[in-house]
Amino acid sequence: MKLSTKSRYGLRVLLQIAADSAENRVVPGHKLAEKQAISEPYLEQIMIPLKNSGIVSTVRGCRGGYRLNRPAAAISVLDIIELFEGEFGLVKCRDGQHVCARRDHCVAARVWQELSGALREKARSINIAALAEEEKKYHQPEFII
Repeated sequence: MKLSTKSRYGLRVLLQIAADSAENRVVPGHKLAEKQAISEPYLEQIMIPLKNSGIVSTVRGCRGGYRLNRPAAAISVLDIIELFEGEFGLVKCRDGQHVCARRDHCVAARVWQELSGALREKARSINIAALAEEEKKYHQPEFII
């Protein structure tokens, strides 16, 4: 299983907003795109679902941009994955319209379900605030003269 570019960039963008938006300041879209080496049109494609889900909000105008709409500690990696990928799971043989006739006696399906659950829990336990704090270790602060 591989995550889409939108999930990967979505996480990076949220980390950048968390790092750049001290005291709830707004981060301009062009700065996000530049810092993350993402084109502005592609950034927009990532930001629309983040905005629609309530993870970020936008401010219009010459000093506009994006900011987190809830505390960084309340946004998990699982939130991001499921926003862009749908419900997280390794296999679909046990859910909804994809239920397999063998589900009640298939040991392999149980293994996939347990692994999916473990990965979901791990992704739920990692939040943007913790990652943003870790990110600070790798970047020197910018000095404004």
